Amino acid sequence: MSERINVNGVIGPPDRASISPLDRGFLYGDGVYETLRTYGGRPFLLREHIDRLRRSAERLDIPYDRAPVDIGTEILRTLADTGEAEAAVRVVLTRGPGPIGYDPEPCGPPTVVIYARPCPEIPDSWLREGVDVAIVDVTRNAPGALDPAIKSSNLLNNFLAWREARRLGAYEPILLNASGRLAEGATSNVFVVRKDRLSTPALEEGLLEGITRGAVLALARRDGIETAEEALGPDDLRQADEAFLTGTLKGVLPVRRCDGWPIRHGRPGAITLRILGLFRALAQAEAKAGSAPGSILR
Repeated sequence: MSERINVNGVIGPPDRASISPLDRGFLYGDGVYETLRTYGGRPFLLREHIDRLRRSAERLDIPYDRAPVDIGTEILRTLADTGEAEAAVRVVLTRGPGPIGYDPEPCGPPTVVIYARPCPEIPDSWLREGVDVAIVDVTRNAPGALDPAIKSSNLLNNFLAWREARRLGAYEPILLNASGRLAEGATSNVFVVRKDRLSTPALEEGLLEGITRGAVLALARRDGIETAEEALGPDDLRQADEAFLTGTLKGVLPVRRCDGWPIRHGRPGAITLRILGLFRALAQAEAKAGSAPGSILR
């Protein structure tokens, strides 16, 4: 599979792609993005990702409808140009170029960048054994500073948390909110299981409403698993019976240790494995030709 970047409808290799140095996304992080992937060569939950991109843009008053190309169409064009391997796709929508200064009025039209690359593989050992997470000192941006419902291109908060996790030898950092409660991972949402009850932090705790998170909640409820979106403290994770992460490129990924200590027995539990099976079935169903994106969740 070859990497391809599509800039406003022009597709080519990464080394030939360019945007203006006066683009607001480059100057100020004034843009939004989505990450999606394919299963069986088909983009997974494409409609949900495009809808969230539009909602993020609207919250920043970026005129989505003034984009120079149709984003859904260009995602499919870019994927078709990459080859047949499974792909990860990053879609970026910025306010576009304009003069230096905060006034958005002279800016635009929006810039659309679509980057398709081979989808990173999750080793089978991670699915069998789980990964390590660490609760880091970097606090999640407060909702009053940057609305977590906006999937913003400004990712410095996430990067600083990721860097701290790497220093601690952990795969994924878990960020707390300003009140010291669980928010989310730098690239994931977090779930815990306690006494056969599946919980994840509520949106009011200051986290992005993950699309895989929503799919897992819907699958769990449909399968009769008791679920809750609620406030959770650090010890709810450290002392959980089971824990796992969700994300577009991760799918459902078990957690074996937090802050160096095992989660219960230090291996995926029964409900985690049950959710993993349900999610795999969802991905397989949506990979079949003719299935409507998201149809199994409705």
